[in-house]
Amino acid sequence: MKKTRKIKQRISTFDQHLAAAEKYVAKNVNVRGFPSWLKLSDWKGKSGHPLWMKNHMIPSTQKARAEQERALDRINAKGKEKQIKQRRRPKNEM
Repeated sequence: MKKTRKIKQRISTFDQHLAAAEKYVAKNVNVRGFPSWLKLSDWKGKSGHPLWMKNHMIPSTQKARAEQERALDRINAKGKEKQIKQRRRPKNEM
């Protein structure tokens, strides 16, 4: 359950960042973030060049979100498979 909770939290964070990026791209204004060479705040959808966001940030974030959804599906399928295996296993009678 801990893994699924973390993955769901990441997916919700990606959704928030994508929503902020869509609003930011719609404004079409270049807001400079904190003056740094790393600029990690650009990935939160609050600053950066609109074309960079449209061409790179949004597709990359959508791809990462899709990977997390696939991981969640794999975890759910594995749990379901375990339940089926337990059901089919013969009970030991003594």
